[in-house]
Amino acid sequence: MARSHSEYFGAESQQSLQQRAEDLWTLVKDDPRFVTHGRAVGLSDYSDDNLAIQIAIARLLGASSLEGLTPDQASTRKAALQDAGLATDEYEQWSGGPASLDAARDILRQRSLAPDLTLRHVDADTSPEDLQVLDRLTQSCEVLLPRGPILRGRELPSCFLFAQDRAGNIVGAAGAVAQFHKAHPKGGIFWWGMLATDDSRRGEGIALVLGAMAMLRMNEAFGYTDCFTGIRAGNAPSEALCAKLGLSPSDTLVLIAIDPAMLAGGRVTK
Repeated sequence: MARSHSEYFGAESQQSLQQRAEDLWTLVKDDPRFVTHGRAVGLSDYSDDNLAIQIAIARLLGASSLEGLTPDQASTRKAALQDAGLATDEYEQWSGGPASLDAARDILRQRSLAPDLTLRHVDADTSPEDLQVLDRLTQSCEVLLPRGPILRGRELPSCFLFAQDRAGNIVGAAGAVAQFHKAHPKGGIFWWGMLATDDSRRGEGIALVLGAMAMLRMNEAFGYTDCFTGIRAGNAPSEALCAKLGLSPSDTLVLIAIDPAMLAGGRVTK
């Protein structure tokens, strides 16, 4: 059957990952154990008995995440994944709550996009051409867009924003999606991130402004007050930006299992 409704982004191996993930998500989307924000399919929580599931997903798709591990759990799971012949990648989880929403409001009272930029929301009417330009921006920043139906808000509550100049160039992006099943204990928490800025416009605070807008949109449109993001250890610019928005380290990790034979580059996104 043709996939006329689907849009995939990134390099060829990343597009294939998204296509396989879309098929798997069709089967597991009603099970709170599973999670997605439009790239791969992962597990909502660590448990001693879900190692085999994570390995299976990684071998089927090319990658599979596991959310909210303590450092000890991450060390144990990483060793087991590597014993199974898989590579691993990890991010430190930073979390925010109502104080982050207040910080976002404060930022937007003080800052705005430059006069030559227009704020755009990705939705059902966003042109495929604009999404291709957005894809080029995010790829240049080593950030992977979610697949189209999630990017456009058709499958999960979400907000994806970009800033476009008068020539049609997209120079900044941010996004958020409610990736957990509503019946899961984390169902009230949304994932936030996908921050990207064109090299020519760095230093203007575009990512900070768009990030604040995306955070507030998830609250205003859907009622969410709590969020999290993943930051690669040592990424000082991302840590500084998140701190400005009231996010802080949570002492938990996101651990990605990767089949390097299926996913070129050995990681899903920056």
